[in-house]
Amino acid sequence: WSVWNAKPNYHDVRTKKDKMIFKLNNIFTIDDYFFIDVELENQTKIKYDIDQVRFKIEDKKQLKRTNQQEVEMQPVMSLYDREEFQQKYRNIFVFKKFSFSDEKVFTIELAEKQYSGRTITLQIDYEDILNADTFNKHAQ
Repeated sequence: WSVWNAKPNYHDVRTKKDKMIFKLNNIFTIDDYFFIDVELENQTKIKYDIDQVRFKIEDKKQLKRTNQQEVEMQPVMSLYDREEFQQKYRNIFVFKKFSFSDEKVFTIELAEKQYSGRTITLQIDYEDILNADTFNKHAQ
C-alpha cells in the first residue's frame, strides 16, 4: 500500500487517445521486483470493458522493412483484477527485475473487448525504469 499512497513522480509519461489518458504514476523497486503504478482515465460516458492487458519490451523505432523484436512480459502479481471501469482505472503491476537496452521500450497495452478499437498503449523508457524509487519493506 506504500506504492498506492505515494504521490505520482512521473508527470510526463502519458498517452492520450480516444478521449482516454493512460499515465505512469510511479515505479518502485524492492529487492528483485519492480512495482509499476499506472492509471487510466476514461473521459467518455462509455464504460470500458478490459479484454487484456499486455506487457512487452519492443523496439523504440519501428521501421517498415525490418523485423521488429518484441518480448512479452508477465507480471508476477497485480493489485486488482478488474474487468471494467467507468471513469478511472488504477493498478499496480509487479514484475521480476528486468533490463533492456536504450533502443527498446517497455510497453503496456490495454485493449477493450468487442470491436471498439479502443486500445491504448503506454511506453516507458528504460531511463524511467532506472530512476525507480526504492522503499523500505519494513516501512508502514
